[in-house]
Amino acid sequence: MTAKLNRNLAQLGLEFNNPRWWLEIFVIIVVYFAISWGVVNGIPKNPVTPSPLWPGAGIIVGLLLVWGRSRWFGVFLATFIYNLHRRGFTIILPPLGASIGSTIGALITVSLILKFARTSYPIRQVRHVVIFSLSAIFTGVIFQASIGILSYVSFMGKAWHDLPSAFFNWWIGDAISILLFAPLVFTWLRSPKDSKIKSWLSWEVFAVLSSLTIVAYLAFYNSQPIEYLLLPPLLWSAFRFGSKFTTTIVMIVSMTATIATANSIGVFYKPQVNGNSVLLLQIFMGVMAITTMSVLAIVAENDQANLRLQRANIDLEQRVIERTQELQQSEAKSRQLAAKAEAANQAKSAFIANMSHELRSPLNAVIGFSQLMLRTKELPKEHYENASIIYRSGDYLLTLINNILDLSKIEAGKSTLNPQNFDLYLLLDDIEDMLQLRATNAGLNFVFERDHDVPRYIYTDAIKLRQVLINLIGNAIKFTKVGGIFIHITNVKSADSDCILRFSVRDTGVGIATTELSELFVSFAQAQAGREKQEGTGLGLAISRKFVQLMGGDISVTSKVGKGTTFQFEIQAKLGQELANEQVGKRRALALAPNQPTYKILVVDDKPVNCQLLTKLLRPMGFEVKEASNGQEAIAIWDTWEPHLIWMDMRMPVMDGYEATKYIKSTTKGNATAVIALTASVLEEEKAVVLSTGCDDFLRKPFNEQIIFDTLAKHLGVEYIYETNPNYEHEMDISTEIPLTSDNLKIMPSKWLNQLYEASLEADKDLVMKLIGEISETETLLVRSLTKLVRNFQFEKLIDLVEPLLS
Repeated sequence: MTAKLNRNLAQLGLEFNNPRWWLEIFVIIVVYFAISWGVVNGIPKNPVTPSPLWPGAGIIVGLLLVWGRSRWFGVFLATFIYNLHRRGFTIILPPLGASIGSTIGALITVSLILKFARTSYPIRQVRHVVIFSLSAIFTGVIFQASIGILSYVSFMGKAWHDLPSAFFNWWIGDAISILLFAPLVFTWLRSPKDSKIKSWLSWEVFAVLSSLTIVAYLAFYNSQPIEYLLLPPLLWSAFRFGSKFTTTIVMIVSMTATIATANSIGVFYKPQVNGNSVLLLQIFMGVMAITTMSVLAIVAENDQANLRLQRANIDLEQRVIERTQELQQSEAKSRQLAAKAEAANQAKSAFIANMSHELRSPLNAVIGFSQLMLRTKELPKEHYENASIIYRSGDYLLTLINNILDLSKIEAGKSTLNPQNFDLYLLLDDIEDMLQLRATNAGLNFVFERDHDVPRYIYTDAIKLRQVLINLIGNAIKFTKVGGIFIHITNVKSADSDCILRFSVRDTGVGIATTELSELFVSFAQAQAGREKQEGTGLGLAISRKFVQLMGGDISVTSKVGKGTTFQFEIQAKLGQELANEQVGKRRALALAPNQPTYKILVVDDKPVNCQLLTKLLRPMGFEVKEASNGQEAIAIWDTWEPHLIWMDMRMPVMDGYEATKYIKSTTKGNATAVIALTASVLEEEKAVVLSTGCDDFLRKPFNEQIIFDTLAKHLGVEYIYETNPNYEHEMDISTEIPLTSDNLKIMPSKWLNQLYEASLEADKDLVMKLIGEISETETLLVRSLTKLVRNFQFEKLIDLVEPLLS
């Protein structure tokens, strides 16, 4: 019960069990009593000019701000005891009413300051000073002045006609007292160390005190109207010396003016104005108090801003330090990552080299031996077909491996552009010839068009351009069931020695959904149509885009599901030089031409199957062939046998091809021997390394038999006897054509010519192709030329050729 009572009393601010509370209550009583007694007894009473200040009102507001509103009981006791003492302890009700009014008025003033300023030290911001001043002048003091006056008028029998004057003096006196003495109390009791006086003997302190003394003396004792000259030194003090010193000298100046006026001297004592001197004095003291508090607030705000700025600078410096450390760490990490990336690239390069060697070497045997089987004329038809399947499967597997290795080279940054002069028309015709049969077998129209201003000879990477076109056209054929494939090449821009070529591949196939277009060029990604066919690796388009970008362009795609797809890309190229006319027929070499020396060929490879392949390919042709399994054996055989040409594998045990080639080429006799490097590596830099060791040429595995024979012819001048009627058109296409005239068709009977004419008029492609198939096998060029006209739907030309021959 007692604890609950104590809690209830504590909520009312009566902390009877708190010793500190009693101590602070006692201090309030003593201070208020002492100061009030001092003012009443120390300042002479003047019937004309009543006392303009009541310091106790300001002190209790300051103490309540410092110690809290729970000390209101001390205010009540202090004012009650003093008023009771002043009335001689005989009259209780007037002192009691005045004490209640003073207590409630002080609580109202303090509560409003705390509510709106939200601080018990309201001179740190100008806004707080304004709130403090308004609360001090227009709130609680009006209440306490009203209650105090009414108490004394009611119980002391004072005249009611003096009530307005007495109320006004009480109100203004208490308000000015709060403005002067409350800041003095809370600056000394709650203010942090804000004294900025480095030395009391400094010239600034001496100047401020001297000027205040002189102006105060002249104004308050000689009645000179210069009282407002006291403001400059007070403002200087506020700027330079802090709140404690400033509030103290403001209080001293105010008390000096009050005492001088009470003693009927000074500028504010003017009997002729009938008491208005007190009001002038109060206005002066109010102006002084508010102005100095405002300046102190401005200084405090400036100090806080400077402090924030310093903290911001410190924080910024710290951030700069941290950021610098982070950047240093980031640079260190970047260097580490760069080192790791370089190591990863080297590892990837090693992987590419190893994978290339490990995959392409056995594939060399698969493709090579299948070609050997296809060269055998006595091979049964069933075995011939099996060998053809093996060859095509090996070739397809090689394409997949090349795609994967190309992607690895691109990701490792090893893929580079290898420009060369080449015949663009020949390349396009070659691609057309290669893919025409696939399109025809699929029942598709296959139209190749190029503008007349497309240059014939250009300088760029022919191999990459060829691969891009084959990828795009091959995909178009794969995903088109009805309609056709249309390829169009235009010259977008041509200036001086440069040109920009645009290639467009359009089909009427299944199309690609819009949602799938963004993933179309991502490695291993496939559109829905590709997934349904379950063919391919999803690398062709990714590699094609990279190759096009290497050639200075980019690739784009537009598509509508069920309507078809158009791929379009541009490349930058230089105008090339016309090449010498070296029309090399793609005919199979059967044997060495007569009247030639016996060529000695050394095959060096650690894989017996590779040696066996070249031996079986070359010996039947009439070459003498010996084998070696490493570089040491190769050097020994070369030294004694002196071969004309060496096929040198570069990666072998004991002694590799690089070291063996260097040794051979370092001798005079070795310079007469052609050394051709055979490697399974796909890295372009490998070629430069190989050639730098002294090799005369560079071939990659797996190789085509025609490349082997062509290389021998290039370096040794070998001549061959060729097969005139090849039976393997699936692997070797004849690219030559003849200019067609009506005379070319005179070998055919009239009935055939009439049927061809009628079929051409009706644009019956199938019938025309059937009629062309009736032409003799010896007229290969005629068949090929007529077939090309049909494939390109040039039936008008067929009609023009046949018409003159019709009777």
